[in-house]
Amino acid sequence: MPVGLFAVLAWSRLWSSEDAFIYYRVVDQLLAGNGPVFNVGERVEAYTGPLWLGVLAVARAVAPAGVALEWVSVAIGLALSVGGLLAAVLAARRLWSPTFGAKARSGALLLPLGALVVAALPPFWDYATSGLETGLVFAWLGGSFLGLVALGSPSRGERRHPGRTRYGLAVVLGLGPLVRPDLTIFAAAFLVVLAILERPVSPGRALRLLASAAAIPLVYQLFRMGYFGSLVPSTALAKEAGAAYWSRGWSYLVNLFGPYALWLPVAALLGWAAASARGLWRDSERERALLVAVPIAAGFLQALYVVRLGGDYMHARMLLPGLFAVLMPVAVVIAKRWWPTALLAAVIVPWAVVAAFALRAPAEDPKDPTALKVYDQRRRYAEPWGYRDMVTLGDFAAVVTQRPGLHVRQGRELAALAESRRVVVLGLTPDRRRFSRASPHPVPLEGVAPRPEAGSPVVVRTGSIGRVGLGAGPRVHIVDRFGLADPLAARLRLPPQRPAQPGHEKSLPGEWVLARFAVPTTEAGRRKLATNPNVQAARRALACPPLRELSAVTTAPLDAGRFIDNIGYAVRERSLRFAAEPPLAERELCARR
Repeated sequence: MPVGLFAVLAWSRLWSSEDAFIYYRVVDQLLAGNGPVFNVGERVEAYTGPLWLGVLAVARAVAPAGVALEWVSVAIGLALSVGGLLAAVLAARRLWSPTFGAKARSGALLLPLGALVVAALPPFWDYATSGLETGLVFAWLGGSFLGLVALGSPSRGERRHPGRTRYGLAVVLGLGPLVRPDLTIFAAAFLVVLAILERPVSPGRALRLLASAAAIPLVYQLFRMGYFGSLVPSTALAKEAGAAYWSRGWSYLVNLFGPYALWLPVAALLGWAAASARGLWRDSERERALLVAVPIAAGFLQALYVVRLGGDYMHARMLLPGLFAVLMPVAVVIAKRWWPTALLAAVIVPWAVVAAFALRAPAEDPKDPTALKVYDQRRRYAEPWGYRDMVTLGDFAAVVTQRPGLHVRQGRELAALAESRRVVVLGLTPDRRRFSRASPHPVPLEGVAPRPEAGSPVVVRTGSIGRVGLGAGPRVHIVDRFGLADPLAARLRLPPQRPAQPGHEKSLPGEWVLARFAVPTTEAGRRKLATNPNVQAARRALACPPLRELSAVTTAPLDAGRFIDNIGYAVRERSLRFAAEPPLAERELCARR
């Protein structure tokens, strides 16, 4: 019942998020033969989930031509999300089954209380169909847990090829980092459980399991280093995934747990899990106790990492994998004694009803510039439009009086410009108060045009790259000022006073765009570039060895020698960062030898 309820509620919230359109543009580039890139001729890993990108590319290639990629993505995401919860329910039911392992237990009632928490929580509905990799995250977590539980309590039929089963499961567990990099925490924890479940234990078998798990991620990592010249995706560079911002991360955690009173069901279920795991350990069912404890511990570690990082600008998104993992072992609970289970149900069921019908994410406070800028993205876009489904680019374009519709229109106008002119556009984001049918169009700079080596007739700098990028098409070069899809912006140094919006702390000044891409076409344009000291400083900085080498890594023709050189660069230049202000950057970069 919770799985069915989750499917219905997720279906009622169909949408595509802004970041999903980044995936869609990269898929279009990949299938057009330009590689897994955001801009033609510039190798930047603008996506977070390589496996999700592969799923979308294959689905797009085999889907009928008339079916929009957005609908393909939403349908697959919904199926994977529901399948992940179903796998968690089946795993937990088997984990608490009276026939688990060698010991038999008296019959008892099984209640899906943890699954009910997932089904009743609105953020799970939203990100089941957001077009992002979150559905694949749930499917991988639930499927991995089911595989481990099945291995810990094999049936007779599963004993026929135990080695094949174990190595196949190791391969699946190893895919975690390719679903999302932060799932490496779960992959490592699950592999430890797999090694413990392996009987008899031997160093040789443990190494073979590790090799099976690591093979595909290592191959992709070599590809990432050789193709993109980086150890991590550009998203990790732009958001400084290794930095710490504990206070803002705590606010992000409260932003999820506070509005939904989520601490109440989670604390109740964790108390039940702790007592049950302790009883299993005392009964010498230690492998079974580990299957309860390890997903919960890994979920806490992933949540701790998100808090340390400082959270995200999307409400709840980054914490959902950890929360899902914590709830997996208690997706179903066993009623061995009626009164503790009745008490647990008396907490969970009323909470689920109230959460599903009444509890929602906190509203934004635009008047407070210091408030944490975390948005309930779906509500932000859907509320003004009567909560209709927003899936395709055309759905967003239908309402031009809101920011997403304006972005689609601007992207299409950029595509039209690319058919007739060579222009540079430095900004697209309008003042929020000016949303109307007379909202600003893309305004090209007079007297300058993109360099021929830019490879695109139109270059535009913007911070909203999803819908703008897909609407603009491959002939428009999008300079992402926040760094998700731009090699320079991703390597800016964080400002001393970090903004209140997580993930949007870096901002590439327009002078860098003019220095990289613009050439004068008129005398006025020549004076505009020659008399701007920041443009001249940026040009000198771009000519210095660090940025000259970065340019070669990301734009030089890729052959075997370049691929090998990029691997060396990825290892050597892990910490390249520089100031956003061109004069400061020039002094820093040109002093390096």
